[in-house]
Amino acid sequence: MTDPAASEAPTDADDAVPFGPQTVVQAATADGLAAVARLHEEALAAIAALAESWEQPADPVRVLRTAGRPAVVLRPGAATAA
Repeated sequence: MTDPAASEAPTDADDAVPFGPQTVVQAATADGLAAVARLHEEALAAIAALAESWEQPADPVRVLRTAGRPAVVLRPGAATAA
């Protein structure tokens, strides 16, 4: 039994509709892989930036002592509604 011709590497001459060196599917696949690689690099850069500033808050934090905090007043109807 002989191997079928399909097991050989296809060439541009084998394309049913020649579009040049790449078919539409090959070009779309290459574009998609390039986009995934770009997004991966952007994600790694964002992770690295977060890792460098992880311990630093984005906004300044105020620490208030208990006496400096505003008073909390409970309403009489609030306890029965819950």
